[in-house]
Amino acid sequence: MNDEKMKSLEEIRGRIDNVDQKMKQLFLERMELSDAVAELKAGGEMPVYQPGREKEMLERLAVSVEPRFQEAYIRFLKGILTISKDYQNEKLRKLQGNTEE
Repeated sequence: MNDEKMKSLEEIRGRIDNVDQKMKQLFLERMELSDAVAELKAGGEMPVYQPGREKEMLERLAVSVEPRFQEAYIRFLKGILTISKDYQNEKLRKLQGNTEE
């Protein structure tokens, strides 16, 4: 790879690192909110998984994404939702005193 391409690659990677730092902060903020949702659901005996809400959210957010990225974005969101649901389920088990797997 020539010097010009290497410099360009390093620049792009630097920008990716920046985006990753922002996503980290947003992820942590989202998990804090997930924690708060779990607390509320524990008090009201509400289920963690609410398929209607999840479907609506995926449709609403994906509609404005460029078609070439839409499928990947939906997978990204589903991954975040899975992490959030797993976290909430674990939190509810702990709040209910059931730490068994």
